[in-house]
Formats: sequence, C-alpha cells, structure tokens
Amino acid sequence: MLIRPCYRVLKSINYLCSQNESGTTSNLDIMVYFNQKTKRLDLNATIKQLFVDGYIEAHFSGAAITDIKPTYKGKHYTEYRWIAAKEVIIKSFLLPIVVALITTLITLAVNELFTALP
Repeated sequence: MLIRPCYRVLKSINYLCSQNESGTTSNLDIMVYFNQKTKRLDLNATIKQLFVDGYIEAHFSGAAITDIKPTYKGKHYTEYRWIAAKEVIIKSFLLPIVVALITTLITLAVNELFTALP
C-alpha cells in the first residue's frame, strides 16, 4: 500500500505521462504540476520510493530525475489496491465468521450426541 504523498506523486506521473508525447516526465515537470509546493512532499525521496517499490521507471543523475514513466503496476494501482482490500476483508472478516459458524455447528452436534446417550 502506498502512503498519501506517494499516491499523489504517482497520480501526477500518470497524468503527465499521458499528456506528453514521449510518455515520460521529469522531476521538474512534477514540481511545476504541484506549483512548486513540494517542500512538505519531499519529492526526490518520494520518487525514489516509487522506483524501489516498482511503480515507476526512472533515470537518476544527481538532483535531476528524468525519463520517469509508470510501470504496469503504477498505471493500474487502483486495481492492485482493490485486490489487497478484498484480501483483508476475506481474511479478517469472512473467514473468522465461517470458522466460528462451523465450530458452533460441530459443538452443537457433539452436544446432541452426548445428551442423546442414556
């Protein structure tokens, strides 16, 4: 799961790459996109984190980060997020309910066997 700043930058990268003919962008384009209000965003570290997590491809050369483009995982992040949410719902809510129901049914069945015996 991505934290909020990474999500915002990934969303801007997807937008900027879709508007650019070459399909790539740079950290300067992203700074302009955010109207140079990237002080709290820590843009370079955020881009590096997106690169490490496999959401983007980029070329790092000093302070300049060029040829930034989203990977397949970066383009379809919302689908990956939905899959993770479904997994949490199933593992945290539905599976315990099913286990509790089965345990209750087994307990009631065993209890009936012992009370039915003379």
